[in-house]
Amino acid sequence: MANSTMVTEFLLLSFPDCWNMRVFYFTVFTVTYLGTMLGNLLIITVTSAAQNLHTPMYFFLRNLSILDMCFISITVPRACVNSITGNRNISVGGCATQIFLVLFCAYVEMLFLSIMAWNRYVAICQSLQYPILMNPQFCVCMTLASLLSGLAYVGVHTGNNLLPSASQTWAIRSSVMIPLC
Repeated sequence: MANSTMVTEFLLLSFPDCWNMRVFYFTVFTVTYLGTMLGNLLIITVTSAAQNLHTPMYFFLRNLSILDMCFISITVPRACVNSITGNRNISVGGCATQIFLVLFCAYVEMLFLSIMAWNRYVAICQSLQYPILMNPQFCVCMTLASLLSGLAYVGVHTGNNLLPSASQTWAIRSSVMIPLC
């Protein structure tokens, strides 16, 4: 029987021990978080309320704003709490969840930006066919395809990083995860 150790949590890079600096970090993180949330909520409200903004470009902009709200909500609230409390621990499950969600949001954001670029290309270069090519059903299908392919890609990526292979130990794989948590 081999001697083994189970890793249950990771230590994050330390926050300053000085109380004033921790309060400063908490304030900066909180103001940044609230500003981003308020700006994205404003975009969502305006593009939903204004009838003349119900076009594919604003549909994707609205989805991008929702995704951005999710993206910043993954790490910043935890950073706020950690900065004010001085907590430096994160569980393996919490780290894996954070990695999964950050990679998912980043992957889907790249897909949304690609779709938005293609939307502008069609609007400029194929303007006569634009209403046929970019109908509301197509926009919803592209959004769902982005989300589902993001789940598949990130699920495989995260699962591959968390399951050690026969030739690699958990400690080697976990060293890749520490900077992301």
